[in-house]
Amino acid sequence: MTKPNVFIRGIYSTALTKLFIDAGYPIIFPSEEIQKRFKLPYRPKGSYSKDITIKDRLDRQGISIMFKKKVWEELEKENFAEFPLTHEQFPNLIQYSARFHKNSIYRGLIVNSDKNQNYSLVRLIPEDLSSSGSEIAAEFQTTLARYSRFIPDAKEGIFQVTHEDNGINQASLGSYYTVPGDLIVIVPYNNKIIISQEIRQGRVKKHLFDLGKEIQRNKKYGFIFRTAAEVASDDEILDEVEELEQELIKIQTTITQFPNKIGEIYSNFRSLNLLFTKPIKYQFDGFRREIIPTLSNHHEIKSLLYQKHFQRIWHLYQGQDFSDEEAIKEDNLEKLLHYTEMLMEGLDKKSQNIIDQKFAKIYYKGFLIPRSRLNILHQKLTGKRFSLTSGYIQEIEWQDDLPVRILLRRNLHPGGKYDGLKTPVERGDFAMTEIGNNNWYYISTYYSANREIKGRYYNINTPIEITKKGIHYIDLELDIVENMVGDRTIVDQELLDQALAKKIISDEIYSKAITIAENIVEGRI
Repeated sequence: MTKPNVFIRGIYSTALTKLFIDAGYPIIFPSEEIQKRFKLPYRPKGSYSKDITIKDRLDRQGISIMFKKKVWEELEKENFAEFPLTHEQFPNLIQYSARFHKNSIYRGLIVNSDKNQNYSLVRLIPEDLSSSGSEIAAEFQTTLARYSRFIPDAKEGIFQVTHEDNGINQASLGSYYTVPGDLIVIVPYNNKIIISQEIRQGRVKKHLFDLGKEIQRNKKYGFIFRTAAEVASDDEILDEVEELEQELIKIQTTITQFPNKIGEIYSNFRSLNLLFTKPIKYQFDGFRREIIPTLSNHHEIKSLLYQKHFQRIWHLYQGQDFSDEEAIKEDNLEKLLHYTEMLMEGLDKKSQNIIDQKFAKIYYKGFLIPRSRLNILHQKLTGKRFSLTSGYIQEIEWQDDLPVRILLRRNLHPGGKYDGLKTPVERGDFAMTEIGNNNWYYISTYYSANREIKGRYYNINTPIEITKKGIHYIDLELDIVENMVGDRTIVDQELLDQALAKKIISDEIYSKAITIAENIVEGRI
């Protein structure tokens, strides 16, 4: 098949662009930065179609991919053999196939709402299907979506998916559905004409506005002119208007003919959601490094940047001394990252490595300070994400200015029992948690207030990332508990089995997790 066009935005865009170009895919509407780096045209000759759209996940820990339905079906015929982002090419991918695809239109039933919090939970499939026992484990899939406004329970409505579900994370919904194309978006419920903010030339904006008014002489709906409309001819825009109007008629006919049907009304897209583990981020660092200078933990840092962290140490990169106090002053780490990589341009490999090492020293020693608090960001294969009880750094083991081992003390709240053990959590209990950078597991030893060992817990996970945001990993749903007499037992393997059956994880990750667990139980770790 002819390779479909790929539209890419986000923190992984350079690495992904290289990956898709190497696989023979045309890149459409690249950013100015990507155009310069790869010497790409703004669009492939004669084409406007965003066949595959790739953007960051909301948490930046991977990407959301939207395929046009016909493109998805063509790829599916070939079992995605030539698609470059699969478990075969990247075994360390975590993959979620959406149930509710972006831009799809549904009639939904409000099943739970909260007026104070101003949200509603909406069931998007018939009740007999939502309660069916034929699906593999409800732990890995949801039947609900979230609408960010209050609607009384038991009401029905027409909704459009604005962000697909992944695992048990619910899809996000909007109302007043639209019909999106490559050049325009039809907005059936008003007659406004909106021009993309990316179109800045006044002459072009006026021409498109006038064209919209001309179209509205016969069409009773509004338009959004997308960025690509700037380089399209009037005939191309008018042709797309006719195509989208036919889709609109189908949607309105379905809504009218089946006024009580809960479920999908229209879907012209398919969505895939990918989580990137640490090995993949490092691979992407390598792809990016082939194009421009890139620090050794570029994507790991970028994916967890939410707050200001460090002051830029300009003189560091000029070979001057610096103090730890200077290094930890808060400023914008993203700017520091960008500035450092700019300095690396044009330098020889040895000089780049020196700068890389100095950046790592600033980065890690800026927040890994004895007795400071460190969060533990626990991402589950189900899609759920939460923070475990944070800990205070007791020990740090360094190697070449990189952290290789951290020991945390975590004070535990009394009540309940330890996971996998019958031992209660009592007042004064605490855990000593030993974390190794890049390790596929970590160990928590539980102590009573008078320092008697109550048990151990081995968490199996993807390789650990140590960042300013906290310790980050993806839990592989497989754990080992060790009781007070030293007996070790594997727990929760059924969840890992189900993740494999649903193709959320690869055979390679599954085998790795099982092997590590067996080695721990046998005392080889």
